[in-house]
Amino acid sequence: MNEKNNFDIVRLSLAFIVLLVHSAEVTRNPDIRFLAHFLNSDFAVKGFFAISGFLIAKSYLRSKSLTSYFIKRAQRILPAYIFVVIMCFVIGLCLTTLPIVDFLKNKETIKYLIANFSFLNFIQPSLPGVFTSNPNQPLDGSLWTIKAELSLYVLLPFVLPLMKKNPLKVWGAIFIISCAWFFYFTAVYTGAKADTLAKQFISLSSYFFFGSLLATHQPTFDRLKEITIISLVVFLLFKGTDYAFLVEPIAFSSVVILFCTNLCSEIKISQYGDMSYGMYLYHWPIIQVLQHFGVFNANAFLGLLMTIVITVALAYTSWNLLESRFLKRAHHTPPPIAGSTARD
Repeated sequence: MNEKNNFDIVRLSLAFIVLLVHSAEVTRNPDIRFLAHFLNSDFAVKGFFAISGFLIAKSYLRSKSLTSYFIKRAQRILPAYIFVVIMCFVIGLCLTTLPIVDFLKNKETIKYLIANFSFLNFIQPSLPGVFTSNPNQPLDGSLWTIKAELSLYVLLPFVLPLMKKNPLKVWGAIFIISCAWFFYFTAVYTGAKADTLAKQFISLSSYFFFGSLLATHQPTFDRLKEITIISLVVFLLFKGTDYAFLVEPIAFSSVVILFCTNLCSEIKISQYGDMSYGMYLYHWPIIQVLQHFGVFNANAFLGLLMTIVITVALAYTSWNLLESRFLKRAHHTPPPIAGSTARD
């Protein structure tokens, strides 16, 4: 792969798409509903996982040991994640309609802290008496992807050696399992939390490990342009049908990696830091707070602008004061290229 690449700008663009779509979906404001119609946050999240698989495979191959690999993953993921959970708790403490003592003693508060610090956000996404008048109550609905990503980080050291020996066969097996899981929980199983189960790491593994395949199998990477064109054409032909999910992992992953590695001259934004992870983590609670204080109801576009400005400022501060410092402790040098929800 060329040392010049556009991972930074693509990750930031994907995080910005998620922010815009969530601004429309979380507030349900009719004035900005068009954002969710014209933009696709699912594509952005799946693109994150493809980039993650690519970059984390490279990181694993550069790691001196398995311990070193997991330490790097923890030092990149945990500081900002822990901070945002604490930030959401403080927001809840300040905005709850319950008396402070009742809020602190409430079982839902304790459950929230335990669930979110253990990455099981779906167990308790909200806090008692917080955002009860908002259309949505979760403090940070974006956090659900982190447990999926961590699961894939754990799997990668076991899968990558096999992939290096039989790259296409191994990815093919992952693809079949991933698609079968997604199909079962979207077309067969109709029980509780079917939609949540359909989005777990097993269904996302085909995106993640397609990125890893491109990172480790040069013949596949060399044909990336052809793969992208063919898969996109097939995806567009089957878009809206029950079969689109079969080509989506290849189409989404290849187009994102192509933009990152081959498509245009490098757009350098590294001087501002890697803000994409922070933007992804912090935008949802900011939207919720602005919705709580009626900013979106008064003027949806003002709310959107304030969301962007505050999120970017917080992400920039988080990178420079928190995230990069942990990476420098790990590497003793300026941190290398980092993934979006995946980071080196």
